[in-house]
Amino acid sequence: MNLGYFKANNKNITVSRFQSSGEIAGAIVKAVKESKASAEKLAPYFKNRSKYESCKLIFLFTKSVLPYVKEPASIQTAKTINRILQDAKTKGGDCKHFSTISSALCIALNIPCCLRLISQSYDTKQPNHIYCVAFVNGKEVILDSVLKNFDTEARYNYKYDIKLN
Repeated sequence: MNLGYFKANNKNITVSRFQSSGEIAGAIVKAVKESKASAEKLAPYFKNRSKYESCKLIFLFTKSVLPYVKEPASIQTAKTINRILQDAKTKGGDCKHFSTISSALCIALNIPCCLRLISQSYDTKQPNHIYCVAFVNGKEVILDSVLKNFDTEARYNYKYDIKLN
C-alpha cells in the first residue's frame, strides 16, 4: 500500500492548553469526520471476508505505521488520517491518533463503532484513555492499538462511549 499520496494540509488542531476530556473527544470526532475521504480510499485494503478480520487488519496497520509516543498533557492534538500518517515517523502518535484512524476506517467499511473513553483511576471519573470499539455480530471488538494484542481491553473503572455511526 502506497501511503505517499495522502498529503496533509499541515494543520494541527490543538485542542487547548490543559484541555478537558470532553474537548479532546470533540476534536477527535471532528478529525474522524474530516478523515472520511482518506478513509474511503484506504478502506479497500482492509476489506476482508469477515468484519472481524477487517478490524484485525486495521489494528495491525495502526500498530505497524504509527509508533506510540504520548503527547504531553499541556498540548494535546487531534489530527486527520493524512496528518497522522505524515507525522508518523517523526512524531509518532498516541491513543487519540490510533482511535481516529481505526474509527474512520471502520466507518468507511460500514462497521458500526464508537469511541470509548475510560478512566483507570479509582478516585476520578475523568477519562485518561480513548480507543475504538467496533460492533461485529452483536459483539464488541476492541481496537486499542496502544495495547499489545488485538481485541483486548485495558482495565478501567469508568467508561463513556461516543457513538460515531
